[in-house]
Amino acid sequence: MQLLAIYGSPRKDGNTDLLLNHFLNGAEKAGCQINRLFVRNLTIYPCTACGRCEKEPFCPLDDDMQMIYAALEKAEAMVVATPVYFYNVPAQLKVLIDRCQLLWHKNKGKRATKPGYLISVGGSKGKRMFEGVILTIKHFFLSTGFFLKESLTYASIDAKGAIKDHPTALKEVYTIGERLCQR
Repeated sequence: MQLLAIYGSPRKDGNTDLLLNHFLNGAEKAGCQINRLFVRNLTIYPCTACGRCEKEPFCPLDDDMQMIYAALEKAEAMVVATPVYFYNVPAQLKVLIDRCQLLWHKNKGKRATKPGYLISVGGSKGKRMFEGVILTIKHFFLSTGFFLKESLTYASIDAKGAIKDHPTALKEVYTIGERLCQR
């Protein structure tokens, strides 16, 4: 299975990366082929709302999104890992999501058939902290042909590396990654 893994955190080797790496370790053990995208290392320009993608099947902006479009099309499953920034995803990831307007036009009316997973971590204890992230990722998935199969969210985790002290998080994500690829 071709699994697209999107690292959505601007912080290298932080809690989000640790969680996603454990998920991917489980997936690799079970035989998944993984394509890793580190959003923090990509050049992605914001959508200019030019409307071109409504009429033609391409975006005129010349950046790393061309490679991302191809990766999204090729993937049979996707996992997105993101921290919570003001009850949503960080700007770098949001720019990528916004640029998928092209795929939204292409996939309009089609049923989303490929599984998508969300891993999210946030420093707050707010009961509704993950609602914005989940809604954003759910619609990102639907626009790109995926459906939100499972959300793994971890609150009150802020300091770099603090997820290692969570009693179950790393094992949970590993197990779900492994299960994804056992088909």
